[in-house]
Amino acid sequence: MPHPPRPPLSHNGVAIRTIRQLRKKSMKELAEAVKITPQSLSNAENETKRVSLDLLNRIAIALEIPLAAISRVPVATGQRPALQGDFVPEQETAA
Repeated sequence: MPHPPRPPLSHNGVAIRTIRQLRKKSMKELAEAVKITPQSLSNAENETKRVSLDLLNRIAIALEIPLAAISRVPVATGQRPALQGDFVPEQETAA
């Protein structure tokens, strides 16, 4: 039985565009790599339409970056970052 579609994920279009440009990829090249039209990529970069988690993941893979770099919501990594005021015990060292 197929999985239900995942809800769209809030993304950062400016980050997608900036990283794409830093990687010296044209809009057409990135769109082809993730199997969408350049217009769909433009919509993602300009945030005129929401983007699925699947598409964001494909963009992150094509740009060789972590998904969190283009997401506006926390992406589960298995660990939460330490918060200011968290107690972090010192590691024991062998004597």
